[in-house]
Amino acid sequence: MSLDIKVVVKSLENIVGPEYVATEREICYVYSQDCSIEKGYIPDIIIRPNTTEEVSEVMKLANEYKVPIYPRGAAASLVLMGVPLKPHSLVMDLTRMNRIVEFDEESMSVTVETGITWGELELALKEKGWYTGFIGPGPGYSSTIGGAISVCSVYYGSAKYGTAADITLGLEVVLPTGEIIRTGSAALEKAKRHTRYGIGFDATGLFCGDQGILGVKTQATLKLFPLPKAIGFFTFGYEDLDTCHKALYQMAALHIASDLGYVDQIKVPMGPRKYRYLIHGKIESHSDEEFTAQMNLFKEIAKKTNGEDLGPSLGKLLFGDMVYEYFPMAGAFGNYGATCNKVPIAQAKVLHEKFMALQEKYEEEIKKYNILTVWYTFISGSCIDILPQFQIPVDNPESLEFGRKIWKEFIDKEVREEGCIHYWLGKVIGDRVAECYQPSYYEFVKRIKSALDPNRILNPGLLKLW
Repeated sequence: MSLDIKVVVKSLENIVGPEYVATEREICYVYSQDCSIEKGYIPDIIIRPNTTEEVSEVMKLANEYKVPIYPRGAAASLVLMGVPLKPHSLVMDLTRMNRIVEFDEESMSVTVETGITWGELELALKEKGWYTGFIGPGPGYSSTIGGAISVCSVYYGSAKYGTAADITLGLEVVLPTGEIIRTGSAALEKAKRHTRYGIGFDATGLFCGDQGILGVKTQATLKLFPLPKAIGFFTFGYEDLDTCHKALYQMAALHIASDLGYVDQIKVPMGPRKYRYLIHGKIESHSDEEFTAQMNLFKEIAKKTNGEDLGPSLGKLLFGDMVYEYFPMAGAFGNYGATCNKVPIAQAKVLHEKFMALQEKYEEEIKKYNILTVWYTFISGSCIDILPQFQIPVDNPESLEFGRKIWKEFIDKEVREEGCIHYWLGKVIGDRVAECYQPSYYEFVKRIKSALDPNRILNPGLLKLW
């Protein structure tokens, strides 16, 4: 370790305490990767702050010494995020900052530190009779609030409540130079943290989905909704894709189901094989009468579109907190290559055709390397989120190399050919998105980044920025 790094380490120890600074190679190695197939650089230093003020001091120090810094939550990303993309860097692990700051029943909001997990938060809220509607991304309850907001995460509850950004009322952010700001109504000195708008431009939105390049989120204020009293699931079988999409569109347009999606069973059977496509979902209501009326609406749509009612099983499996017993995010065989892109439902068929064509093109190799391909989708607001997957064995380097190849080839088709909008970007997808920006927009992004991060220390390498 160089003398300069030793000086940085000593300064960091003075900020957070020696027990929360690590330089051991074994510890640093763990922080060089997330849940993706790719690997980042091994950082020189790991630090675990406990307060917003400590984060601020760390950022000031990183600016002073020009040290690249990468904030990190649960590291559940599948696209290389929260790991160093430059050598001789510092990783800031925010998971010690996991407290509930304020439960404001009057304002129907909760303020938390961003290192808290969705599981920790939802457990605490349920005891009080509330929840956040959208209750976490695909990686499950172990993901952190901060990471989800940084990528505008979707999944549990997204059909009705939208993304992590849609339930966010305001943020506390440490800017790359160390200043601390609050967005939303909390930007006013005496206002409560009860609304996002009405103070000028939407500064909260600037940091939602920013992939962590504009600031370190230390606190977030989220909407609260009363817990539903009646919950149920449904599954409908369809033999052809056009009819499936037609029914899905009609169901999504109601904005009633909290969760809604469909699967293609061609590779992974999840129900009767008679039906290649299975629409499934979850309804949350505030009375039995409301639930019955809402469920009947979905059954009527299924009946009119020749869908067969297959009962609650698949909907319960995928949206009833049991999916990880059946379908772990690391993949059935090991590593996991996936994308998650938002398109109008009408565009989903084109992507499905491209996914099938890719499998046909590499049919022999996919079989040879024991790669499992999966077509999975779910609704987020008015969009369909398509989650094509390549599950890749970890014990065969050739399988891993080939799996990475077809994964990235399909990402190219999504971004460059179809203009698909992803929510998780990281390094893998972010590079391709940045290359497809309209020039004037990319210059706008660069100007904002330069203004907030003049020394280019926060998450350098994301969106092809430095």
